[in-house]
Amino acid sequence: MAAAGWRKRVVSGPAVVAVVLVLVVLAGGGYAAKPLWQPWWYASRVCAGLLSADDLADVLPAEQLKAGREEADLAHGRLRCGVDTPDDHFSLLVEVDSDPDEVDRRLQGEFALPTVPRFVFPAGIPGFQGDLGHYIVQECPDLRRDSLGRKRRLVTRVTGRWDEKRGTPATLRIAVSAANGAAERSGCGAPRLPLPQRAVLHPKAVPPARGGAGCGRPARTRLPESPAGGPWRVVARSDAHAAITRCALVDRTGAEYAELSAWYGDWTDEPFRTLITGNVRLPRGFPPGGQVMSEDFGTAAARCAGESAHYEVSGFRAPEGRRLTARELRPLLVAFAREQAERRGCDRLALPGKRIFPNGRPGEPVLPEEG
Repeated sequence: MAAAGWRKRVVSGPAVVAVVLVLVVLAGGGYAAKPLWQPWWYASRVCAGLLSADDLADVLPAEQLKAGREEADLAHGRLRCGVDTPDDHFSLLVEVDSDPDEVDRRLQGEFALPTVPRFVFPAGIPGFQGDLGHYIVQECPDLRRDSLGRKRRLVTRVTGRWDEKRGTPATLRIAVSAANGAAERSGCGAPRLPLPQRAVLHPKAVPPARGGAGCGRPARTRLPESPAGGPWRVVARSDAHAAITRCALVDRTGAEYAELSAWYGDWTDEPFRTLITGNVRLPRGFPPGGQVMSEDFGTAAARCAGESAHYEVSGFRAPEGRRLTARELRPLLVAFAREQAERRGCDRLALPGKRIFPNGRPGEPVLPEEG
């Protein structure tokens, strides 16, 4: 027994020393070694403890960092936090808002340039990737509408210095963790979002959402034969009840030819005006809020539960160079918009006319007035 006890004390000695060293490092005593411990250090000290150390380890640079300025009022759906470099530039920035004015400002800021957002999120995560970061948009059924009668939403944005344009799986996991924590603590009532796999970012790598996202009617639209042979497929890339839904037209090889998306909420009005005026050459006198079909881009709109809804189709050039024409894309958009509007009980559906406008860029002259 004595020998066993002696061996036990010998083993515990180095363990105690290691613990002491770890505490010294975490207390700021080991400057050179601190990057090794930074992810765990910051997981416990920033963003109200909502983030995973493993995810932070994937995105934080191996250099000395410091906690960013933090403003946390999760009971009211507000959070701003992150990790900064010593010269006060952000290395990671997490922002959560539920105030309708802040939600509108943050989302509309992403559309300051006329560009179609890139959808990168696996099924079940309502959001998109834009030039300014990863966005998650959650409906809050348990929060009352504001004094103007606007629905309450929770918007989470995560931006990282390491890769603002394309993002990483860890970036999305950080966004989901922040969104889930904020939704729970604010009483938002949004369902808990699934934490994506560490190696998955692009939706082509994940199975379609169960139950679809209003993709059934576009799948029945008659199209020319696929260049790869075999039938076309229209697959869901998002949850059917998300504030942003997406379907993709793919051939048997998985090559994507078109994207159909639906955007719900009044915040979408200004972004879609920007998208239309930046991507389509319109005639002088074209009605504000009118719906369009250009060579590879089209829009439709409706009113859903008293708020705006916008529908969009974008065509892509497949690897072999084949692409759908505007006259092939328009029936897909019409079918998609009608199915989405029916599923959500929307009215005042506005579809694009049959005129095909040329693609446009900001600053290009407008077309002559319609006759």
